[in-house]
Amino acid sequence: MKRKCIQQMLKLAYTDVMTGTLNRNAYERRLNTLRKESADLRDITVIAVDINDLKKLNDTYGHQTGDEALKTVAEFLLTSVGERAEVYRIGGDEFVCIAFGKIGGYISEFKDLIGFRNKEVPYSLEVSVGYKPYDDSFESIDALINHCDKLMYEDKKHSRQKQI
Repeated sequence: MKRKCIQQMLKLAYTDVMTGTLNRNAYERRLNTLRKESADLRDITVIAVDINDLKKLNDTYGHQTGDEALKTVAEFLLTSVGERAEVYRIGGDEFVCIAFGKIGGYISEFKDLIGFRNKEVPYSLEVSVGYKPYDDSFESIDALINHCDKLMYEDKKHSRQKQI
């Protein structure tokens, strides 16, 4: 009984309640492991994902729709890359996936799922994505994450330019 209670508390401590993904606590814990000198980063790929214009979606359709958008993105990340990656909601509408191995094709699957979903709802759910496998040009996991974050913001900027 005590062991089951501890397991339940650990699950709650490391799971995002709304999306079912891992949360910021779990993310920081993983980063601490990957920051160690002994960590092998060679097979790591990082994916940064952000929902575009979530505030506008909330303002136009209500917060329940915004929450559904968050759940949808999480579900599609877990469906497409979840078996090959740890999926974290690190805050607001931002997700980071830490994958083990090359997963470029699965990112296309994720974007396809979003596109199919947009045919079923009265709003357009758009995401920006930046990803990169680790290589020797990165001195740390933090450098790789920062690079992926920049790529994600470039994708966001590019998608806004397409809308104009």
